[in-house]
Amino acid sequence: MSSIMPENPLPLYLQLKELIAKQIKEGILRPGEKLSSERELCERYGVSRITVRQALNDLDKEGLIYRTHGKGTFVAQPKVEQELFTITPFQNSLLKKGFKPRTKLLEYQVIPNSYRISKTLNIPLVEQIVQLKLLGLDEETPMAYYNSYFPLDLGLKMQKLAEQASSEGESFTALDLYKKIPELKLGTISQTIEASIADSYIANILAIKKGSPIFIVESIIYTDKDEPIEMKTAVYRGDKYKFTVIRKPHF
Repeated sequence: MSSIMPENPLPLYLQLKELIAKQIKEGILRPGEKLSSERELCERYGVSRITVRQALNDLDKEGLIYRTHGKGTFVAQPKVEQELFTITPFQNSLLKKGFKPRTKLLEYQVIPNSYRISKTLNIPLVEQIVQLKLLGLDEETPMAYYNSYFPLDLGLKMQKLAEQASSEGESFTALDLYKKIPELKLGTISQTIEASIADSYIANILAIKKGSPIFIVESIIYTDKDEPIEMKTAVYRGDKYKFTVIRKPHF
């Protein structure tokens, strides 16, 4: 569809919405590019301002465009797509969308164990653990926050590997660091995903407003011998990510 057709049974605002969406998906309108004004769109396509506003409102809700008061309407950056049945490294997900991923090592420390972590990782409560915090970015824009807990021996190895990767400017997550431990073979990863809103702490880390939508992914990583080695909470910006799944019906 390259023009608005009054004889088309599809409402005019949906025709306009699909036309603009097609231009965005085909790269005719690029991320960050300013759209024509409402008046210009009215004149170009011969529709009313109400029609234009309905189309733009729908595009805004779907995350294809965004509005800046006093400046206009712009094409939004595409969201990073994460498949639920596939574990894709942070940097690979961003590179697919043309982003420039990097990782910031926020914090690592040896801390006392807790009942929940000791039970999850199947280690004595008296044993210390290692906490590792990472921030995944697109250039300077925070995208995802990772907070991991490891048994002490493995955690100290992960700490050194994280320091090394960070000093070399690598983009990485814990899954990438595991590849540098030859004797360690990964098995399954158990995950739960929850939609939530950012509290003050997360809002500050991800550079978003308190109450902004986020995805929280809780993971337990196991070795090929079914031994739990990491308990991780990953927090993704709701305006930057979407999760997809393909299912087969069973009747």
